[in-house]
Amino acid sequence: MWLTWLVLAGLAAGSLRETSAHDLYTAYIQHRVYLSVGARHVDLTLDLTFFEEWSSRERRKMDANTNGLIARVEVERYLKKLALELVKQVRLLVAGHEVPLVSLYEPEVDLLGSDKASPGHHQLRLFLFAPTPPGLRAADDLVIEDRLWPEAKALGAVQAEGSDGCALEPEKPGDPGFAPARSGEARVFKVKCLKPPTAQPAAHNATRPTP
Repeated sequence: MWLTWLVLAGLAAGSLRETSAHDLYTAYIQHRVYLSVGARHVDLTLDLTFFEEWSSRERRKMDANTNGLIARVEVERYLKKLALELVKQVRLLVAGHEVPLVSLYEPEVDLLGSDKASPGHHQLRLFLFAPTPPGLRAADDLVIEDRLWPEAKALGAVQAEGSDGCALEPEKPGDPGFAPARSGEARVFKVKCLKPPTAQPAAHNATRPTP
């Protein structure tokens, strides 16, 4: 009897912890930044995961005919409206100087198995790139300024990889959480260049990171 009670109590406590953690992030958007630097190009991918509150808001915008279901054509129209504005909200600075970014691929939305205009999760991915600055040196900082959905609470993480002899080290924030940003404020992700690229590949061959 006591054993049964203890097992049930443990399961209930585990369920409560999971529910509490789940509820904690309903008002968040997770920002994952992937930076890749080679001799010719810098590739920057931003992977945003919208949790319940913000996913619901954006799903309602996608649902243009308000029938409660999101069709693929509605997602495409939603992205078309957002695409140019999204690029403007991301900046790359190398050694304090802005490096203009352009779209490498069209943005993508993954509804994660649910096409309903109701609370859930979904992902938005942006694919950007720029020519590698010729003056990139060891000890230079590469800074990504992210002003996407500044009014939302956010969780942040950054990963970086170099090719053509380049070595990078992402700065790990002490606190991965961001409060809603003030007007004009950016969420900042930093990567240190330990060694600049040296080889010269024939062509750009960007790969999309695996989430």
